[in-house]
Amino acid sequence: MRVLRKHGLWVVLTMLAGVAAAWLFARSVPVHYTSTAQVDVESHVVPNATLVVPNQATEKIVATSGVVVVDAARALGTDPGPLATHLSAGVSSTSNILSISCSMPTPRAAQRCAAATTTAYIAFRNLASRSKTARAADPLQVTLVTPADLPLTPGGTPRKILYSLGAVLGLLLGVGEIFIRDVIDGRVRDRADLEECLGAPAVAAVPRIWRHRASPALVFRNAPLSRPAEAYRYLRARLGPLLTPVGHPGTVLLVASARPREGRTSVAVNLATALTQGGARVLLVDADLRRPSLSSIFGASETPGLTDLLTEQSALDDVTIPTTVPGLSLVTTGGRAGRPAELFEVTQLARVFADMRVAADAIVIDSAPLLTISDAMTVARISDIVLMVADIRRTRRTSARTAAQEIKTTSHATLLGVINNAPRTLPATPPRTPTPPQTKPHPPATPHPTHLQRRNGLPPGQPDLTRQPQPAYPTHNGDTPTSAGNSG
Repeated sequence: MRVLRKHGLWVVLTMLAGVAAAWLFARSVPVHYTSTAQVDVESHVVPNATLVVPNQATEKIVATSGVVVVDAARALGTDPGPLATHLSAGVSSTSNILSISCSMPTPRAAQRCAAATTTAYIAFRNLASRSKTARAADPLQVTLVTPADLPLTPGGTPRKILYSLGAVLGLLLGVGEIFIRDVIDGRVRDRADLEECLGAPAVAAVPRIWRHRASPALVFRNAPLSRPAEAYRYLRARLGPLLTPVGHPGTVLLVASARPREGRTSVAVNLATALTQGGARVLLVDADLRRPSLSSIFGASETPGLTDLLTEQSALDDVTIPTTVPGLSLVTTGGRAGRPAELFEVTQLARVFADMRVAADAIVIDSAPLLTISDAMTVARISDIVLMVADIRRTRRTSARTAAQEIKTTSHATLLGVINNAPRTLPATPPRTPTPPQTKPHPPATPHPTHLQRRNGLPPGQPDLTRQPQPAYPTHNGDTPTSAGNSG
């Protein structure tokens, strides 16, 4: 039933296609009307002669034979050849009744054809053109029982039945195609699929983003009221209980994917932007040394960066690049290394990210694909949380399952899943538990400068627009996102 609900529109379309096919078939079949006359073929009692029992199979052939058709065509003023194709005869196994039928495009033509053919058959079998002596010796006698009727409805299958059959066939084809595709399609289809593959909860589903409306990597900043932006607020709220409070060493959060082009960079950028909306200091680190992308998104230089930190050629303050998003700083990949895999050594990574934990409240890492390059597995070992991004149009279930197993084998990080490019039929967030009304009002704003005002260089009397009424990381019982829709 879940599959049928997901593809309900496709089932409706196949049913409509079946009805349309039935309509076209009905239009392509010529309309014909059939008129039928019935005659009684009996034995003619002839004195001093053996009684002849009529052979109904023979009479059926005689009724549509050439000698009868020629006389009928002469009476109708048409050619015998085309007329013979419209004639048919039928017999009953329990009586001597012979039915002669004629099909024509119009009711009147069908009646005239059946009547003329029946008359010609009676005349031929009763020897109407012979003498009385010859007719008296005829062993068979044919009598008209029912004259040719005037048909009121065309022959063939009624259109209502054709339309019903078309709808049923379309329904069966649609349902069959859905179940076959569901069996052979190996992609991650929804939240339940991803949770089964990861063996871990899927905490958010980001709706599909049309690129002509907003850049997927900057949708939270450029379209804050859109459904994708709300999905990232929900993701931030779900991660809140797992992140350390402000003032403590920051949490390292790795955004990974099994294969390339599954949306991990977009999720990393938007999540980092969403985290800053709560007043947190966030470091966004590009750890994909083979194909870096964060520098082009923010228009920053790649050097110096992460590789310079790993080789101890630069300090953290030298590689940290401020962005246009308040509270968000960027660390690019840095100079291109000859052997990138050798730089990602656990001890060096732990040293570098220990400094980042002191400088920021959250460190969001955009890594290389897990099953393509080994760098991401090393980064996962020093991470606190690993967000596995699965594109609903690209990610295979086998790839997600293998990547999750690799992470669980090599890292103690908390594994969570995120659905990317979710269609509108898949809800971006699960149903929310109603939030009870707050009886305690928010405290009035104070004119004294906050720590963010001091850090951003704002005067004491000017409000800090980057500060939100919620805490940096909402804390609540369980995983119910009670503040997802009000934050950011």
